Amino acid sequence: MAEAAALAEQLPRHAYVINLHSDRYRYLRAFCAAVIAGQCTLMPPNRLAHTLSQLAETYPDSYVIGEDGDEPPISGVAGSAIPAIDPEQLCAIAFTSGSTGVPKPNKKYWRTLEEGAKGNARLLLGSDIGELNMVATVPAQHMWGMEMSIMLPLFAPVAISDKTPFFPQDIADAINELPAPVALVSSPIHLEALLRSGVKPNRLDRIFTATAPLSRKLAINLETTFAARVQDVFGCSESGILATRNPSTEDLWNYADFFDLDATQEGIRIRANHLPEDVLMPDIVELVGDRQYRWLGRHADMVNIAGKRGSLADINNRLRELDGVVDGVIFARDEQAEHLAGLVVAPGMDVSDILRQLKNRIEPVFLPRPIYKVDMLPRQETGKIAVKAVMDMFNQIRASKAN
Repeated sequence: MAEAAALAEQLPRHAYVINLHSDRYRYLRAFCAAVIAGQCTLMPPNRLAHTLSQLAETYPDSYVIGEDGDEPPISGVAGSAIPAIDPEQLCAIAFTSGSTGVPKPNKKYWRTLEEGAKGNARLLLGSDIGELNMVATVPAQHMWGMEMSIMLPLFAPVAISDKTPFFPQDIADAINELPAPVALVSSPIHLEALLRSGVKPNRLDRIFTATAPLSRKLAINLETTFAARVQDVFGCSESGILATRNPSTEDLWNYADFFDLDATQEGIRIRANHLPEDVLMPDIVELVGDRQYRWLGRHADMVNIAGKRGSLADINNRLRELDGVVDGVIFARDEQAEHLAGLVVAPGMDVSDILRQLKNRIEPVFLPRPIYKVDMLPRQETGKIAVKAVMDMFNQIRASKAN
């Protein structure tokens, strides 16, 4: 807090800041400094030059911090008092990932962030937990990374590593540097790569995963391999963390006691005291029992082909569970979603092998045609894939084959 207070006095005087620090400690310090200075942190869905340029155009009274290498030494007065922040101060704007279209802004006021963090501590950590040390593979600029690796350490007995490891060995090394108990905050795509690599940290007690539902098969393999408790976390940029489940044994999601969900004609409406306004859930869920729901897919993922309705998320989970498939995505080739196509990373497999296995797992009308094999998919840092990136890759391959 002493360093943050000192940095706050050095910040340029603008309304908005784009914090690009990859070192998580520096991101945390700069975020707190911006809050103290009354500035709002913009959280871009990725660090692409085009995205940052658009953000700067939309928010002209902004500046960038954390892209020009090391900062000068920052010192402060030890024992500095934690400043009182106005609960209604706008502290961050989180943008949706853009995986299903154009990123949308979501305003985060201080009371939203603070009360959300305290609620998340109760939901995820419980009342009897002591200190917990975390490594996160997801960037702090993403809402999942922000809530777990920036806000949770501010309001719960949680310490976060300054690293954002990507490759399996780097993940294991970062975990091994920390004292027990240790938790890994990640996503299904990172966890699958870690499991497939055969690399194991010396000790891992907890795994928190989000950005996409974790399959039961992968959850069981993770728990068996690492002897760690796996917790699947559900949320969105609009509401933040909303619910959790044990994916190895539970299909239903248990949503937090500080949220209320109402079924309306428009969809599921989310209400909470710490949210500035009610939120319409971007997912399709079925409310079940006492504070539980069954996830059916995202509105933008639903397709209707030949009278059959299906979820692209579910279809993609089935694709990635095929033997020999390392990664893959099935998507709609047109706005009407009448034809599906696929890009698959599957060394040693023929397209005919992939289709033969898929026929036993999904309805024939959902079989992607064509399927193109690729070396890797254009995934974002969080593991998500933007529709535009997939379509660009698909069209490039199709054009090259036509020539």
